[in-house]
Amino acid sequence: MGKINGQVKEEMLDKKNWAVVGVSPNEEKFGFKVYDTLKNHKYNVYGVNPRYDEVRGEKIYNELEPILDKVECINFVVNPKITYEMMENLDPSQVEYLWFQPGAYDDKVLELGKNKGFHMVYGSCVLVELGNR
Repeated sequence: MGKINGQVKEEMLDKKNWAVVGVSPNEEKFGFKVYDTLKNHKYNVYGVNPRYDEVRGEKIYNELEPILDKVECINFVVNPKITYEMMENLDPSQVEYLWFQPGAYDDKVLELGKNKGFHMVYGSCVLVELGNR
């Protein structure tokens, strides 16, 4: 069974290879802010969004599959329906850590994550957590 919040939050923040699902080139959007903040804190960050090819000159991926072997944590900054659909195809043997930004999860998402055994953080913003480090 996966771990939730608390201890897993620190484990995740110690991992350096992240994917941000919902990255945006719009600097006002949280997808951009999460992506940019992780990069500014020296994380290796892969952006995922089928709408964009690049953000600030860096390649953005249409889906998670091409980068799963490179990431340790996935941060979701999309609506719960998209989060759930993407999680259906994920397995903890690929990536065990999932961070759900506020608004990116609902009860169905959390139930699926628990049933699959992911280590998850929800109800907490990575921007706030990195600001406290």
